[in-house]
Amino acid sequence: MMTNAEIKDAAFALSCHPQRCGEQYYLYCRGFLETKYENFHNLRRARMDAYLFDHYTLEFSDYDLIIGRNSLSYNPTPEMLAEIAHAQDVMSHAGEYPSGAKPSNTGHRVIDFELLLREGVEGVLARVREARSKVNFCEPDSFARDVFYQSMEISLAGLIRFGARAQAALAAAAEKEENAERRAQLQVLADMFTRIPAKPAQTFYEAIQSMWFVQFALYLVDDVTLTGHPDQYLYPYYKADLAAGRITPEFAMQLIEQLYFKHNEIYGSWPASLMVGGEDRDGNPVWNELTYMCIKAIRTTGLINPSVSVCYTDKMPDDLLALCMEIIAQGYTRPSLFNHEVISRGLRNAGVSERDARYYIHSTCVEITPIASSHIMVATPYVNLCKAFEYVLYEKQKPYTIGPLLNCGPGWGGCEPTPFLLHDVDFKLEELDTWEKFLALMKRVLSEIIGSHVAGVMRVTELRRRYTSSPLASAFIDDCIARGLDVSVGGARYNYCYPNVPGVINLIDSLAAIRQVVFEEGKATLSQIAEMCKNNFEGNEFLRQYIINRCPKFGNDDNAVDDLAVELYDFIDSEVTRFTSAIGGTAHPSYFAYVYHGWMGSMTDATPDGRLAGQALSEHLGAVGGMDRNGPTAVLHSIAKLDQSKGIGGIATNYRFAKNFISSTQGNAAVCSFVRSFMDNGCFEIQFNVIDKKELLDAREHPEQYRTLLVRVAGYSDYFVNLGDNIKDEIIARTENGGI
Repeated sequence: MMTNAEIKDAAFALSCHPQRCGEQYYLYCRGFLETKYENFHNLRRARMDAYLFDHYTLEFSDYDLIIGRNSLSYNPTPEMLAEIAHAQDVMSHAGEYPSGAKPSNTGHRVIDFELLLREGVEGVLARVREARSKVNFCEPDSFARDVFYQSMEISLAGLIRFGARAQAALAAAAEKEENAERRAQLQVLADMFTRIPAKPAQTFYEAIQSMWFVQFALYLVDDVTLTGHPDQYLYPYYKADLAAGRITPEFAMQLIEQLYFKHNEIYGSWPASLMVGGEDRDGNPVWNELTYMCIKAIRTTGLINPSVSVCYTDKMPDDLLALCMEIIAQGYTRPSLFNHEVISRGLRNAGVSERDARYYIHSTCVEITPIASSHIMVATPYVNLCKAFEYVLYEKQKPYTIGPLLNCGPGWGGCEPTPFLLHDVDFKLEELDTWEKFLALMKRVLSEIIGSHVAGVMRVTELRRRYTSSPLASAFIDDCIARGLDVSVGGARYNYCYPNVPGVINLIDSLAAIRQVVFEEGKATLSQIAEMCKNNFEGNEFLRQYIINRCPKFGNDDNAVDDLAVELYDFIDSEVTRFTSAIGGTAHPSYFAYVYHGWMGSMTDATPDGRLAGQALSEHLGAVGGMDRNGPTAVLHSIAKLDQSKGIGGIATNYRFAKNFISSTQGNAAVCSFVRSFMDNGCFEIQFNVIDKKELLDAREHPEQYRTLLVRVAGYSDYFVNLGDNIKDEIIARTENGGI
């Protein structure tokens, strides 16, 4: 058997293989062409799913104890390339959303794995058929419901055949295998696939394989589901197997490690979430042996995925928290920790039931998604509120632009903001002669910016409602079967939208600087501030340094700026929550950036907080990098003044600690105590970087030597060498804390 180090290298290589998605995309194009005469978009989507399941090449590596990875055998002929080109041409002439061509994928949900493991795919298919048998064709929506149920039947039946194909491939491989140990492993897997995923899982091994195989199937049809809380839904199988002597803790750990390697193979560096701890739906604490294994596997596998987090409660065991800090101190960047009390309260306030509010996932970065019951558009759109300074300070002379890539999350497309102009408001900077007048105008512009972007998302929601569907995922999401509706049209129980505002701390610090420099001290006029920003502070470095060093900055427990932050934070919340989408989902703000703070910053002029043009915007809810001068506790006190239960769209707070501090026994204990204080004060999420500045600088100069160097970015982890230059600079500039 290969060592973990060898498997790690193989998994990393597979994640970077240039052909890893080749066959997947070819079959997508073939399925699109094969279904060109299907009139109903959801039936077309289902038939495309089934086509892929019937034709995708099932491959497995020599080390696989769990199967489900990308095929590398794709070798396109000229005829195949011609088919791809033809499909691309047809789609390019069919508008933003060719009917049925795309799933209603958010990439930020978790299907009902408990249902899968309890009833199997055949059991879910039986549920769908029963619901379809009750369709009353005298009702006006009856035929639409019937078509929806039919689409689920097609996809589920295709998934069952996919499992049967896996069984046949494993049995054939076992028969050919000469190594006795490997032949036995393949035969065990072949035997399992005579039952799963079609039938209920009976053992821990079957449960983890069935879960992964269905997750892999959804990934293949571009309808990604995340892993969720495996220490909840897998634990009953582990406990029963352990009691019956069917499994050892060592083999269970090996399977979890294999699950982690699979995440890296198919997702690459895209953050695929896994959460442990917290409470179950009934409010019982969840801290068990699998919780510990999932944390330990971060270290024993050592790659970027899955994006592991802990759902923190005050009942989290001390030794588990210490283990988390020990792993973070070794540079693994995970786990992040989420405040269960704050998040569940925020979900309840947004209309989520008590049971569902206890059972959620951080979907990729920090976005909160109820498990098995939601279809949520996260980080959509990305809104650059710092553009308000250009609009106001330049007296409406610079058109509001942000760039089409930055208006929505990756893969959404078609979401240009509605252009806005304050037609009924004419102003000159000299007329804004009081702080109150200036702030009132800024709020008016901020409201317009938010409204124009969220209106663009509502347009996308309507397009997706009309032309996309997710028949396979819908079969495992409440309440799609009961409602007879696909997730794309409102079948899910929760359908929120999460606009995201990177750079909000630049906005706050800039307003605080203008208030002090212009209106309190008279060191500059608004027109002079405008010229400095327009000219990137050229010739005004003295005033720039005064702004940076003498004006209050958020994150230092200074009410002179923190009170303004509370006002702006509550204002943004009130503006965002005005909106409701076409499928009934309300909007809620989020405060992190993924990597968009770099792209957005590259398109933003200098801002009045002293930030230069092109520099990355602030990436989290905490101090701008290098501006936290009173230690990590002061950052905590500043952000604790904000009601973070309003941030269910996701809030990230980054901390960077010196390795020699957090690695010591005393430092570990201090950081554990700090985490508990962070949570007790009502803060949403905490994540860590523990890496020396010297190493980061060397990695920037010699990337080939640091291919797997991990860093926390803005809600997620990535390989440092993958990041843009201004994001690398932003990470390097973060304050390194040598104590609490």
